[in-house]
Amino acid sequence: MSSSHIHTQQVGRAFSGASETYDAHAVLQREIADRLLAHLDFIKIEPQRILDIGCGTGYFTRLLRGRYKRAALVAFDLSESMLQYTRSAHARRMPWHGRHHHAAGDAAQLPFKSGSFDLVCSNLAMQWVNDPQQMLAEMRRVLAPGGLMLFSTFGRRTLSELRQTLASIETERAGHVLPFPDVMSLGDALMKLPVELPVTDSDLFTLTYPDVMALVRELKGLGASASAIRGRRAGLYGRSLIRELEQRYPERYQMEDGRLSATFEALYGQAWYKEAGFEHGDHVIPIQLAGR
Repeated sequence: MSSSHIHTQQVGRAFSGASETYDAHAVLQREIADRLLAHLDFIKIEPQRILDIGCGTGYFTRLLRGRYKRAALVAFDLSESMLQYTRSAHARRMPWHGRHHHAAGDAAQLPFKSGSFDLVCSNLAMQWVNDPQQMLAEMRRVLAPGGLMLFSTFGRRTLSELRQTLASIETERAGHVLPFPDVMSLGDALMKLPVELPVTDSDLFTLTYPDVMALVRELKGLGASASAIRGRRAGLYGRSLIRELEQRYPERYQMEDGRLSATFEALYGQAWYKEAGFEHGDHVIPIQLAGR
């Protein structure tokens, strides 16, 4: 769950630059948001205070508002431009609706008091955080007793075709695609927190594109800037590399209809608040002697 390769300031700049194009390319992101929200169909919770971390242009924020109309809702994002877009896209607030607020900052250093929210959510933001484990710890910190944390992120099989094609051009190029966790490491990360009933699951999607440039344009339109990855070599989207990709990607991943396939894996996680302090060492519960 370590992502120390992420350059947080560059992530903010990249997504600020993509705020106008994001929704046009975010079909998969909206589908994953819909599926993340559906997890709440099986959960009995009526939150009064909700936090949406990495709200982007606010699609998932609006889904939460539609479900929990009376709750106070905070939309949180690293990018001020994304927050402005989210603010402008809010429907007119009715008197019986809860208030909605907007705040900018780093998901690994949330500017909220402990126990501030009954429901803490995040849709596809964790992969852009420098320390995902710290983000999870922060989600748990701001969770109130009885509260739920619910999130999604991309999994290890995401863009495996692009990663393998880049590696065939030059081994080091594979590092230009973000490393994503698998569902087991995500579960392990949850188990390190004072939570109960942690659950993880996944979905696999195959998207198709007419050519390599269509895939590259979509990634850039979503704010997936190579400059956000520390230590990457310049020119991830340079002409020479694009020519190499255009030649090698279809050799392996062209479908019968001529389109190119790309895999995306969505991981989902949820867990309930548990009082801290019961665990000791390697999950050993200390025995308290009577009279002490």
